[in-house]
Amino acid sequence: MTFGYRLRFYLVGLILIGGFSALLVRLFVIQINRYDEFSSKVPGTSEVKVRIPGVRGIIRDRRGRVLVENIARYEMQFNLKEILTNYRRVIKDENLAISKINRTASVLKELKEVPVSIFNFKDGSGIRRKRKEEDMVTIVSELIFPYLARIGLYSEFHAGDLQRHWRTHGGLVPYTYRDDLTFEEYAIAAEHSLDLPGVSVTALPMRKYVYGALASHILGFVRQPDIKKVPTEERKEWEYYVPDDFGGDGIEQTMNHFLRGKPGQRTMLKDEKGRVVDSKNEEGKVIGEIAYDPPKSGSDVWLTLDLRYQYIAEQALRKVGRGAVVVVAPTSYKTKLKALGKEEEHWVYAGDILAMASVPSYDPNKFIPSISEKDWKKYLENENDPLINRALKDHAPGSTFKIPVSLSGMLSDTELRAFDCNGGARYGPKVFMKCWARAKGYTHGSIKVRGAIKTSCNGFFYRYGNATGIDNILKVSKWMGLGARSGIPLNNEDPGFIPSPQWKRVQGLGNWGEADTAQVSIGQGATEATPLQMAMVASTIANGGKYYRPRLIHKTVEGGKEKFKASEVQYDLTKLGIPSEKIEICRSGMWDVVNEIRGTAGRGKSKIVQLSGKTGTAQTGRKRANGMNETNAWFISFAPYDKPKLAVCVMVENGKAGGTVCAPIAKRIIDAIMSIEQFNFNPQVASVKESEGNFDFVEIVSFDDDPTETFVGEDDGEDGTAVAATPAPDTGYAIRKARVIPTVKKAPDTRGSVKSRTVKQLIGILDRKGRRR
Repeated sequence: MTFGYRLRFYLVGLILIGGFSALLVRLFVIQINRYDEFSSKVPGTSEVKVRIPGVRGIIRDRRGRVLVENIARYEMQFNLKEILTNYRRVIKDENLAISKINRTASVLKELKEVPVSIFNFKDGSGIRRKRKEEDMVTIVSELIFPYLARIGLYSEFHAGDLQRHWRTHGGLVPYTYRDDLTFEEYAIAAEHSLDLPGVSVTALPMRKYVYGALASHILGFVRQPDIKKVPTEERKEWEYYVPDDFGGDGIEQTMNHFLRGKPGQRTMLKDEKGRVVDSKNEEGKVIGEIAYDPPKSGSDVWLTLDLRYQYIAEQALRKVGRGAVVVVAPTSYKTKLKALGKEEEHWVYAGDILAMASVPSYDPNKFIPSISEKDWKKYLENENDPLINRALKDHAPGSTFKIPVSLSGMLSDTELRAFDCNGGARYGPKVFMKCWARAKGYTHGSIKVRGAIKTSCNGFFYRYGNATGIDNILKVSKWMGLGARSGIPLNNEDPGFIPSPQWKRVQGLGNWGEADTAQVSIGQGATEATPLQMAMVASTIANGGKYYRPRLIHKTVEGGKEKFKASEVQYDLTKLGIPSEKIEICRSGMWDVVNEIRGTAGRGKSKIVQLSGKTGTAQTGRKRANGMNETNAWFISFAPYDKPKLAVCVMVENGKAGGTVCAPIAKRIIDAIMSIEQFNFNPQVASVKESEGNFDFVEIVSFDDDPTETFVGEDDGEDGTAVAATPAPDTGYAIRKARVIPTVKKAPDTRGSVKSRTVKQLIGILDRKGRRR
């Protein structure tokens, strides 16, 4: 072999060795040293963390009966980012352009040196510019809806909401396409969801209000959250952020921090196409998830309400179109309750709210998971205001306010004096304030406070109130919880109002006079109180002068640990200058109202229990269709007389008189509840339908199965004909809308409706071209 030949051979060998060496080095660098860098660029499987909403706690009554529970809700969700990624792959294969739309956006002015004149807004706050963004409606319609139509799961939707969701949240928060899947539809969707990247179905807890509209104004409802208010750092912890529902009104809202559970997490394995990859756990079982941390439940909230009492109150109140009932416990006592299947002795504590009802009402189940535009509009346009809790709305209390006035006179021993009715009283040359008896052709003569309570004599209380003075009236009103919110955990509670000389001066209405005090003394004019406040007035009288702050939350329970706090005495009248023997005069007067001849509430007399009360009828300042003054009727009561267990307030809007309208309702409620206590009567509680209400004038209330209510005495109720001497504050009474903001499910728009030609055409894509993958 010649030298030249060997040289060429060695040279070729060296080149081959060098090439292979360089290749090996390069492979080592790529596969070993820079493995993480390049592996991240190669499509493959990925772990996806999904946030699972916490489970809300249960709401129960004081006996443990479930009022609000959780049931399964089946949803279909779109991860729009994954759908877009898959769509880009499809159009790349088919050499198509991605669908985009123009939208007009505002660009905020950031540089001070930019002339204001270039901005379109008058305040120079921004420029209107057109921007392009992916047309997610078209993308989803082409890629997803044809397949959903084939398996029978397509439904109309609001295209504008879908596009806004993409613009606001991108792929961080799933878009809920359907929240109304049946279990059968859920099973079909779960079977096929692996074939649809970005489409998933999930089972989430959903609130169910077991008894329909029962206690709806107390329980409230939940709504879907505003994702914008969730901190960005919290959202970024998960690839899929499924938020918690939160309280929209009532206990659901005010006790949300107790009811809200702790979120869980599901870790899924997905391939490069966004489809769940089957994996095996340690037992070899094929699963679609690689880790699961279950959500935790929130605290159970036990209310002071008794489900049976609430049902009784609501059924009795349905006799009228608009009104409220509040039942409270004036004293603490033991009772046998069957709680969670066990009969035990339980304490009922003074100040406990045992029932609170308001009509008209609403069904909170309509708000879950979202309320339709049609139903929401119906509620808003109902002039009877079904969203308002009338038990917490203030009105002129009329003659029921004579009870605090009677007590105020006892600070100055005015109860020892007798005053003439005289058919009314004159204040100045132009103002004569009448007693209701004058219209019936007689007067009450000269009487003392017990007789004035029985006959509800306005003439007496005009003079009695002025004899004791407005300062004493203001003191006792405060001690009985009037003029201030009670503090129970419900929103939109009115504070009530007791006018004072200082208020009148500030309002520029002149100096305070005797006519003003006279008007306050009969609960008219600017005087206002809520049914809850007047129920607490009855409670304070019933128990001998102790005002307890009302209590609505019995206890909270989490993990077997209970948090409980009984109500405390806030004011004790016997320690503030009104001894118990003077308070007994008011109690006796209230007994006379119901049980004595010429008492104003003879139709409230009970055969089961000794019932005591006070009627009231107050002008509203409005006229009825017949031109007569419109009045609201009141009745506050307690029973039994010796050892009171119940204090009740009934208020009916557009009612003729407290004795003929409200007293029979209170009697019905007290008789039924005392039958439970004394005779173990156990009413069957069923779901309650919502009440739409009406503006009908209520002249008399009677119950067909109670023959004792057919008699109407001559003096059953006042007519509320006092003349207003001081204008009341402008509270905008006409319609005071509840400040509730639910999640409203919009009706399908043009692009999302099957009436749209575009959608009709898209439904046929699958049959013409085959499903795009």
